[in-house]
Amino acid sequence: MNLYIVRHGQTEANVKRLIQGHKDFPLTELGISQSISTGKLLKGTNFDKIFCSDLNRTRATLQHIGYASASYEKRLRERDFGPWSGKPWSEYIEASEKVNHGIFKHNLPGVECNEDLRTRLEDFLNDLLFAYEKGSKSILVVSHKGPIRALVCLLLDHSTLTHNVQSTDVPIVYNSVSHFRLKICDNLVQNCQVVKLFDCSHLE
Repeated sequence: MNLYIVRHGQTEANVKRLIQGHKDFPLTELGISQSISTGKLLKGTNFDKIFCSDLNRTRATLQHIGYASASYEKRLRERDFGPWSGKPWSEYIEASEKVNHGIFKHNLPGVECNEDLRTRLEDFLNDLLFAYEKGSKSILVVSHKGPIRALVCLLLDHSTLTHNVQSTDVPIVYNSVSHFRLKICDNLVQNCQVVKLFDCSHLE
């Protein structure tokens, strides 16, 4: 299986440094133009199946990439930030560090924790492996920074490469593309070849 994973385009909330979570904001002009550039990169790939978060910013990204429809997945949504959605990142980080004695964690009340995020992405990946184990399939996934990081960590568990993608220092740029070649047996990943990881060279 060839699995392509794309992050949505830049939104107005990204520019203003606001938390989005399940709250939606429109793409910026840059987000639209870079989504079009991503479409040019992927134009030569014939996807057997496309999965997309059901939030509007990923739907808009997919449309500007050049695909009119997909299977829209709630499991591919961004982390649920609950009452913090729409608020400044600076306030959220300050509140987290205050509770955790100077350490930043996603464990404030009403916020989806890392374990729950990983579980729903693992559930999505398992369903994907079960449905497309047979043959050489090309799959496109359009999602968000948090779910992409969780999904890539799951995939790299089966890779001989060592990428510290758990670190918040590793950038997952808007419209970045990751590409993995997966060998699947008995609905499990036997081998994962990393072709591209968070690549944004097509945006330059």
